Amino acid sequence: MHDGLTRPVASNLPTQSHSRSQGPNVILYLRPGPLFQGHAYPVPEGDEPHDLSLDNLKWAANGTNHGGLSPQQSLASMTSATVVTVNYRLGAVSPPPRSNEETIQNSTHTSPNASPSSLSQPQSQPLFYKYPTPIHDTLAAFDWIKTNLNPAHLGVIGSHIGGSLALMLALTEAQSVKAVASIMPVTDWVGLDDYCTTEQANANTSEKPTSKRASKKKNIRATAPRDIVPLLAAREALFSSPERCFDAFASPILFLRSAGRDVPSAFPVYLARPEYPVPVLKNTRPADLDGSFSNQENDLEDDELSETGHTTVRRRKALSRWPPYGLDYGAGGRGWGGNGVRRLEVTLPWVRVYVEGNEGESSETVLADQGEEMVSVMRRACFFGREKGFGERRVSLVRGVGEVGLGVGEEVGGWFERIFDGRISDE
Repeated sequence: MHDGLTRPVASNLPTQSHSRSQGPNVILYLRPGPLFQGHAYPVPEGDEPHDLSLDNLKWAANGTNHGGLSPQQSLASMTSATVVTVNYRLGAVSPPPRSNEETIQNSTHTSPNASPSSLSQPQSQPLFYKYPTPIHDTLAAFDWIKTNLNPAHLGVIGSHIGGSLALMLALTEAQSVKAVASIMPVTDWVGLDDYCTTEQANANTSEKPTSKRASKKKNIRATAPRDIVPLLAAREALFSSPERCFDAFASPILFLRSAGRDVPSAFPVYLARPEYPVPVLKNTRPADLDGSFSNQENDLEDDELSETGHTTVRRRKALSRWPPYGLDYGAGGRGWGGNGVRRLEVTLPWVRVYVEGNEGESSETVLADQGEEMVSVMRRACFFGREKGFGERRVSLVRGVGEVGLGVGEEVGGWFERIFDGRISDE
């Protein structure tokens, strides 16, 4: 993992000109990651596109804006802030090229029985990274910014997987982050199974549904969202085991509500061929799923016995209060007064979540659904005791950004600028 700094053209002053108590405004830029063929910004000519095959999830390099500037340069120009780009490691990442000196040093430690051909070939096999590596890289970059730049105000922007990491920082580093812009984020890797179904659900049409089931059946889609299949493939490739998806740092909505199911022992396998408009769960031994699978038809219902005699455990998605009590217990934070466990006194940063689609229309993608749910849950969980309008101002949803988040760079830059200079405030 390595960082990149982008400074505005007007700020040609040396770094030492900023006092220790008042550093520059800083924007942390998190790349989209190896997800889908597109980005929040288009890939420049000559860079590798994303490939979602399980054996070849590629990393896409920096994008360019419509005006020939990279998104980092555009943000720096509009906000006069220092932009730090985090190249977090996820998927197949080519190692940095070795220098001639390193090659000579490595060859001196090679076994004398090695063939000449193996000595002459460079070791350039891509490394494949999975969660939680991008989380660790992002937190390391965040600590580096606080230590070395001492920002006056810190904003965070990311799209897709980068948008998920941006929301993670909003909920875990709220005392240091001023504003977060999250474009088409992946907020709930666990909830992807809600868009799939079982063969039994499709075949069992002879039994007349009860009123409870009939009311829920109308919420099931006739066809699956167009991004569900690549998201399922990415989940299986980027997580070493199902329990990793239940980590709130990877699925940030789980900071605010429960997952609604138990952790399975293996990822469910779905049939996603053209004859299946909705991915269908393959016949799997019940023990492999541990009763964790539920779809939109039966979610949030009471426990019941399935046709196979296996108990299907379904749990309600319970809302949690944020920040939780004891978050800073014993750490000397502002919430600790020495009189037992207290609640940390902190306000959620300004948050904007960008999704595709228009107001009043049903969403056609998983990420749009997740973005809308994230905004709703944040407003309900993070502002207990405050008027409803305060949460709606702090956390907002912006629609119509396009399938890959194109055209939001200027809007985000202007929003950051207004927050940094105080034109947007709680007063």
